[in-house]
Amino acid sequence: MSDDSIIPSIDALFEDLMHPNPRIQEEACLILSEHYQKEAMPKLLQLFCHHDPKVYRAAVKGIGFFGSSAFDPLIELYATTENQTARRCCPKAFVQLFKNFPDQPFPDSVMEMLEQGIDDTDMVVVQGALMCLGQIGKQQFKSEEAIRLLARSLSSENVALIFSASQALADIPNPMAEDALQKLQENNDDPLIQEAAQSALARLQNLLNSRS
Repeated sequence: MSDDSIIPSIDALFEDLMHPNPRIQEEACLILSEHYQKEAMPKLLQLFCHHDPKVYRAAVKGIGFFGSSAFDPLIELYATTENQTARRCCPKAFVQLFKNFPDQPFPDSVMEMLEQGIDDTDMVVVQGALMCLGQIGKQQFKSEEAIRLLARSLSSENVALIFSASQALADIPNPMAEDALQKLQENNDDPLIQEAAQSALARLQNLLNSRS
């Protein structure tokens, strides 16, 4: 019996993708990305529009195993879709991609999409973009560019955005992140922003201490 004869069908794998057991989900994602990439990717991207959070979250996780081949389709979907759920899923899918494929080069168009994302009127899109920038900031490729975009967000008039950006910076063991948070603390009198800066700096210091 050949190896191909025991590979589950794409329909069976999509059923496993919705399974509550994360190990079964992950195995389905791996097989889809290895054996059904051309067929599976469009199906997964279509599920980004699904009304059921269980379904579109599983699709986001699945796309995260497709590596660089998913970059351009995600960027195109983000730029063209009229479905807000799908737009929200795109930066979250990039978070999964960068977690699964750390320190690998990616096109400038990804950073352009994330820069647009942090200026979006939808805070779910913004949060996803910030999470993605935080992940990139911890990696080698374009980390400084990601930190600069997060630092720029600290000058926003939106306190929720400042808080989220500061928390993303708190997870990046880089002097640029520490400098941005210190400036946030020094240049603001707002108690909420002061609290966000102090909390982020404390977290970052703990992180740095644990690595020393």
